[in-house]
Amino acid sequence: MLKKILNNRIGTADCMMICLPGIGLVGSLTGELLTESASENTPVLEFYPESLLYVSVASKEGLIALPKISVNKVRLIEIGDLLIVRGTSQPTVQINQYELAENLVETAEKHGVKIVIGVGGYAIPHVGDKRKVYLSSSDWRASMIGASLGFLPLRGTVVGAAGLVPGLASLHGLNSACILVETKGEGADLTAAQTAYSNIKNFLKKYLKEA
Repeated sequence: MLKKILNNRIGTADCMMICLPGIGLVGSLTGELLTESASENTPVLEFYPESLLYVSVASKEGLIALPKISVNKVRLIEIGDLLIVRGTSQPTVQINQYELAENLVETAEKHGVKIVIGVGGYAIPHVGDKRKVYLSSSDWRASMIGASLGFLPLRGTVVGAAGLVPGLASLHGLNSACILVETKGEGADLTAAQTAYSNIKNFLKKYLKEA
């Protein structure tokens, strides 16, 4: 897997957020909302998994670029410094998925991350006016904070990077969690992403304050 280091002197970060495209684009849109609300935004790394490299992407200006997974350090007022993982898509080959997860966990360890969180959509046939938020964690304190905020326990499997990276992080001794929000999964679900955004901010305020 190709890796491009953009900044090697960014110091520590409190949390790594896995915000890659998936069901309802909830993770991807949540990452965009977090990035847009940041007071500082510093590019750190870019990954180019081989399974993404069968095409090039041309911008409206005619500039050509390869699909990539990016890691940026952002600073959110009242929360702290976060590493936001975003990308045009997820790797389509299992070995690339695992290689990416390993690289991201190593990055989290290097920068002293306190918790790794995967964000995504929880597909259901019908959604209500208020979206439910689900959480699964390797850290009991995270589960208790989630319960205090009204998060429901998540059972079953979490596919893609939103589940794989936190799962691998826990094997490395890092605290980790998956946060999913209800969505029909039909196109980009901004409502679900806004729900994830506000609830994740509330969660991190409590979690990082007590860390």
